[in-house]
This record gives sequence, C-alpha cells and structure tokens, in this order.
Amino acid sequence: MSTSQGLVPVRAAPRVTPDDGRYEVALGFFERLFKRRTKKVPEASKEKKSSSGQKAVVKAPTKPVIKTVTKDDDAAVIAIFGDEFSQDIGWGLKDAFSQTPDVKIDIHSVPKTGLVYRASRNPLKNPSEVYEKSPFSFAVVLVGLNDRVRMSAQKNADGVEIFPAYDFKSEGWGRSYVREIDRLRSAFSEIDRPIYWVGLPPVANKKLSADMRHLNDFVSSRLTGRGERFINIWDAFSNEEGEFTYRGPNLAGQEKRLRQKNGIRFNKEGRRKLAFFVEKLVIRVLSQSVDEDVLPENLASADETALREGRGASRDIFVLRKPPLDADQLVDPASFSASLSDEKNGSGRARTVGRAPELRVDNFSWVNP
Repeated sequence: MSTSQGLVPVRAAPRVTPDDGRYEVALGFFERLFKRRTKKVPEASKEKKSSSGQKAVVKAPTKPVIKTVTKDDDAAVIAIFGDEFSQDIGWGLKDAFSQTPDVKIDIHSVPKTGLVYRASRNPLKNPSEVYEKSPFSFAVVLVGLNDRVRMSAQKNADGVEIFPAYDFKSEGWGRSYVREIDRLRSAFSEIDRPIYWVGLPPVANKKLSADMRHLNDFVSSRLTGRGERFINIWDAFSNEEGEFTYRGPNLAGQEKRLRQKNGIRFNKEGRRKLAFFVEKLVIRVLSQSVDEDVLPENLASADETALREGRGASRDIFVLRKPPLDADQLVDPASFSASLSDEKNGSGRARTVGRAPELRVDNFSWVNP
C-alpha cells in the first residue's frame, strides 16, 4: 500500500529456520571438515617450543642388537653395575665377547641412578641381592654421572638426624661420598668378588666435565690409596689438552666419531673402545699359558683374537674354563705400564719402547697404577 494513505509499511518477517537439527548437522560437518584440514602439532614439537630455561630431556639410546654365541654353563660372568655410562661399557663388552662361549656379560645398569642419587630400582644399593639371583665372577662399576646432587640429611631409626644435608662439592658431601664408596667396596668384599672401578669420561659440557674430574679424584684416591684397581679412561677420550672431543682413534687406530650428539653417551665405536680397557684386563686374568715363559707381557692382537675365537691352544694360550678369580690373583694394572723412550715421533708425542704411541688403545700407560 501507499504511505500517502497513512498506512504503515509492513516488513517481511524473518525466515525461521526449522528446529529439526539440520543447522547443527551442517555446523558439525564444517567443523569436521575444518579439523581435517588443520595440521595436528605433534607433542615433540610442543616440547621444542617450551621455554629455553626448561631442562632438556635427553633421549636414551636404542639398545643395540648384539648376536652372541651360546654361552657355556660354567662361563665366567662379568657383572656390570652403574648408570648410563656403565650401560655403554656393558654393551661394548657384550660386543667384545659376543663370540666367546666362556665369557658372559650381565648388565645390571640403571640409567638416572648413582651412589647418591638412587632410583627406585638400584642394584648398587645391595650387590649381594644381585649375586644371589645371578652369580658373577667379578664386577665392573662405572658410576657418578647422576651423583652431582645435594645429599639429603640422614636419620637413624628413632628419627634423629645423624648427618645433615650437604651441597655437592662441599666438605661434608665429600666425606659422605667416600662413605658410599667404602660401602660399595665392602658389599663386593662380603660376597668375595673383586671389582674393577672404571673412571668417568670427559663430556661436552665444560662444567659437567669438571664435575666428572672431581668425582674421579674421590674414587681414584680412595681405591689406589688402598692398592685397589681404578681404570682411568679420561685421556683415551680427550684431546691433547685433556678436554672432551667427539672423535678419536678407534680400536683399529682410525680416526672415528666416538660420542653421540648429546656429548655424553657413546656410539657403537665409542662403546667398543670404552670396553677395550676392561676387556684387556679380563683377557689377561682369564688367560694362562702352558709355559709361562712364552706368554707375552702384553698380549698381541692376534693372540686376543685367537682367545676370543677359541683358537688359543694353537698359539700356546687358552682361556680357563673355571679361572681363579681371587682378588690376589687379578693382574695389577701397574704391570701394564711401560717405560717411555726419549725419542719423539713426528707429532711430538712420546712412544713406548717397541710399542704403540702413548694414549693409543694398544698402549697400557692409561691405566692408573
């Protein structure tokens, strides 16, 4: 109608959407369509975007697959105790003795544990319990990476504090750590099993590396002061300045990468070299000659290979099936030390008399007497 007649214009009523669920269905369709086209952000990426101050999580290395021959029922058993580093040396020893039926490697390593920092499951707490379940001939210990923590206060059965809490590197912390070393030594002594204690290696982080040296000093001074065995591996995995290096000579003397990207753990080449320092002593302990005069002071590479492959008899050496493993009969690492000649090689590094250059894996001067 015309407005001139005074009539009010009528607007069309809004269209009412029927309440039959079609709107909700259509909305749900577009929501699903949108979600399908939206990239899902993986959890790992979210972790990377976290603040730089957050503690980095180091992914544990994958357990290597090592094919081994069937071990004899009366094989000598080497038990490995400690943390992540001991896990590496255990894997390296498994590789080293993979084809030796007379030597078995049992790994009792627990990452993120130590003498001070103890996880819920820690074989170092009571080695005798491990021995009762899995008897071993002797033990190898490598521990300390996780011990750089504040030492909690200790209370007696009545709840009375007998030792206060101590910060890492404090005088009280050092005294308590020595007590932990002695506790572990006594535990192996009670089950009458000798122990090889391997020193900590350098790492990429300089502060952490300094802590590793600090812990080595505690252990080595406590053990060597009592005529016990401490295998110092520091120089084998450091440069000429004694600092961390990713690369170094492997068992064949070739320059190879030995450490993983995190600058802490070892790769396959590094694990095998790490194990070498214990392997040499193990072979020497388990080896005996028909005639002592023909047994070389330092076993040649061919002799070691023959022993591992069960061909020792052809070279007048053999692995005992049940070797005497009393502590008094273990080889003193000092016996491997050789005098240095006055001559220098081309790199300026002294050579041992008639032997390999210093710090190479076939030279035993790295063993701390």
